[in-house]
Amino acid sequence: MGAWGPGLFSDDTACDVRDEYREMLEDGVDDDEATQRMLDSYADALDDPDEATSVWLALAVTQSKLGRLHPTVRDRAIAAIDSGADLARWSDKPRLAAKRHDVLEKARAQLTGPQPQRKKVRRPSRHATDLQPGDVLSYRAANGSMALLRVARIDDERHSIAPVLVALDFTGTRMPSQPELDTLADKPETPFRLDGSPLPPWANASWRVAVFKRTNYDAAGFHRAGRTIARPGDPAFHTRTYTSWQLLPGELERNLTDARATPEP
Repeated sequence: MGAWGPGLFSDDTACDVRDEYREMLEDGVDDDEATQRMLDSYADALDDPDEATSVWLALAVTQSKLGRLHPTVRDRAIAAIDSGADLARWSDKPRLAAKRHDVLEKARAQLTGPQPQRKKVRRPSRHATDLQPGDVLSYRAANGSMALLRVARIDDERHSIAPVLVALDFTGTRMPSQPELDTLADKPETPFRLDGSPLPPWANASWRVAVFKRTNYDAAGFHRAGRTIARPGDPAFHTRTYTSWQLLPGELERNLTDARATPEP
């Protein structure tokens, strides 16, 4: 059922409904049109008893919080609660079923009670990086070792335009010359695994790094150290790791503490 807990939005479908509806409003779509688009988009889910309640509740509660509760959506959500079908999905987990019951009662009270004033929904500000493909950032750890990260490409997403960084296969204490820099390979990454075993240093060697709470790369201890040549596959390079400039230094510190330094002349 795509749920990982009894919370209203502890559910993949519910989260998708909430986020997609808000994004439509952020883009200036009219209230009624946004509602109709959601119903059209989730028509198959609304025909599935296991998913219909998640869709109706997520849409109704999101609309209610924004002062846009549509009467039809409200009525269908309340009917879904009253049918008992949702609680039936939790029948084999009594403790979670009790928590889900409380969640549904709270949602019912919200939908049937006084509604808030209609709220403006603005598109969130989107930070755009000033880094460019080919830029090389350096980071010096507390032990004096240096890591070099190159910008493989710039990723343009809804909430930010951010660099995708790849660690170069170098750990030393000084900046290499330009010819050396251009010949450095990318660090290999450890294949994703679920066995719980400890990961080696540089298991993750690429990241999409976004600004969080206005902290950019320079404030996090990174410096533009130069530029390097593009590598095959850069325009389509994909990373499995998303992070922020605040968190990346901690990961690099661990890597640079445990990893063996590159021999220097």
